[in-house]
Amino acid sequence: MVAVISVLVLFAGTHYPKLSIGTPGDGPDKILHFLAFATVTVLLRISGITGGAASTLVLVGGLAILDEVTQEIPGLGRSFDPLDLVADFGGIIVALAWIAALGPDRSGPDWFRTGQDRRIASLVLLLASPVNWLHLAIATSLGAMLGGVFLGVAGRNPIVGPVTMVVVGAAAGGIAGLVACLESGRRHATDRMDREQRCLNCLEPNGCPRCETCGGGYRGPSDRHIPSRRIAMVATLWTIGSAMLLFGGYLLLMTRSSDRSWMGTAVRRYDALGLNFEMMVDATLLGLVGAFVVHRSRRRMSRIAARYGIECLRCGHDLQGLPEQPEPRCPECGEAFVADSGVPDVAARRESEEHGER
Repeated sequence: MVAVISVLVLFAGTHYPKLSIGTPGDGPDKILHFLAFATVTVLLRISGITGGAASTLVLVGGLAILDEVTQEIPGLGRSFDPLDLVADFGGIIVALAWIAALGPDRSGPDWFRTGQDRRIASLVLLLASPVNWLHLAIATSLGAMLGGVFLGVAGRNPIVGPVTMVVVGAAAGGIAGLVACLESGRRHATDRMDREQRCLNCLEPNGCPRCETCGGGYRGPSDRHIPSRRIAMVATLWTIGSAMLLFGGYLLLMTRSSDRSWMGTAVRRYDALGLNFEMMVDATLLGLVGAFVVHRSRRRMSRIAARYGIECLRCGHDLQGLPEQPEPRCPECGEAFVADSGVPDVAARRESEEHGER
């Protein structure tokens, strides 16, 4: 229902006769197109209306083309703009990239995959209530208002107009408010899921140990975990590396903008498209880089989780051959870990993994 309403609101806003936002030289039109179609893509994807990423791309891409073509209807005072279509597809691609980056990673050990299944199930349980959708809308609106006011006042500069700054601030604040509300609600939904022992597949209560509805079942939280310092280190390294590559690319383009080569010509033509379009392209690149960082960090986490019991996940110390202890700890840093009772010989498991890699 929310996805359908968002599509109707989108078409109403883009077809309202002679609607203009901002002033000449300060119109955040492309950024609004980017944000609107990114939002519609996310809502359609999580609603289950579309089956996968490809069908979502086809459906929302078709809506974007239809939206632009129908603006040529006489009397609307609007016209077809190919740059708007580029902004639409930029938002669609970034949204799909983030959905893929945050989706379940089926690699890694069972306890790691169970943790991901629990997070996804708690989000589904959270979004199953219309009241929670209202809470998310309120949190997003409050964040958008605070972000828009802050950046509109504190972000004044001679390059970007105030209307565009307000829109950018509102987008950033809205996303921050949405994420904060989602995380808070997800934790509450997780507590409810554990309290009622809901099945992780169909979310029916009392699904332990085997759900009679879908054949799944409830799985509680694991006593295994990856140290938060290791998670932060992996994410930071990927972020710094990606930022350096992106910044280096920008420096290369800036130094070549005055050249007479094909690259200099392309940069000058790109600059002629306007600041609004350039900011939309920047948002697309940053969104794709952010999704890539999250995806690679999560894949790295799954590989680290696979080494649980073989090496300390905090300092990397080899845990093979340690004497049995009531509460096993790493002799190097003191990090507690859970001995894998399913595999009595950790060295044998490591040897089998090495043979598998070969």
